[in-house]
Amino acid sequence: MGIAIKMMWMHHAYLRKLIVNWFRRSQGELVDEFTIFDKFVSLWISFNAWGTYQSQKDTDRQMIEWTKSNEALKERLGELLTNDSDFIQDISDLKNMCPIQRHKPYRGSHEVNITSINNFNEVLEAIYVMRCNLLHGFKDPEDIRNQTLIRLAFQILSKLFSEIVNGLSSSNW
Repeated sequence: MGIAIKMMWMHHAYLRKLIVNWFRRSQGELVDEFTIFDKFVSLWISFNAWGTYQSQKDTDRQMIEWTKSNEALKERLGELLTNDSDFIQDISDLKNMCPIQRHKPYRGSHEVNITSINNFNEVLEAIYVMRCNLLHGFKDPEDIRNQTLIRLAFQILSKLFSEIVNGLSSSNW
């Protein structure tokens, strides 16, 4: 990690503002027009900044594995599956669109599946694979399936992450 990046992480107020502003941008605030791909990338930047800081991991893969054990996000999934019918529909729709092909195999797997909407690890892995495919140039923004997958990933991750962002907006860490 470069010295400039290390210095940035030392400024908690700056980081908190960065995470909150990227999240707000993902929600359509601070911009004139946004596609679902723009929204998802902005949301991912916010989520990635939070996850990287909280986990103190060196790679995105390590951060995702750490995030899979995050109790606050797991609890939020349970709350949403209990109380939010739109969330249940979104996560069910994502499950039904599986498998999602990986651009690069991971642990010998060329695709990701969601076997249960209650399986936080599978849901997060599917969203991460879509992020990887998008940021590495393997999601055509004109393709209807890709538009639907990214829209679902955005809606699911937004709801999972919103409580953390709300806490960051009002905290002094």
